[in-house]
Amino acid sequence: MLTLNTNTIGGISELKVVCDLLSKGYEVYRPLIDNASCDLIVLKDNKLTRIEVKTTYRNTGGEIRKSTVKNWGKFDILACVLPEGIVYEPDLI
Repeated sequence: MLTLNTNTIGGISELKVVCDLLSKGYEVYRPLIDNASCDLIVLKDNKLTRIEVKTTYRNTGGEIRKSTVKNWGKFDILACVLPEGIVYEPDLI
């Protein structure tokens, strides 16, 4: 079985979110540096939105695990990439 490192898994999650957002009509921009304050910037209807992408799962109670997000306040939307799909918090309109 192939084992991927956490950087690769995170990169795959970011690309999943990029594809999802492009399919919803957003322009998507990625930073040129690894230590940017958020993972993506999107533009739609002349509105810029900062997005943080998190690869995660649901706990035994069914809630999305977000305890490892470190940069609260530096993004507008948290994109939680789960095995069953992507959940945006708060929801994208």
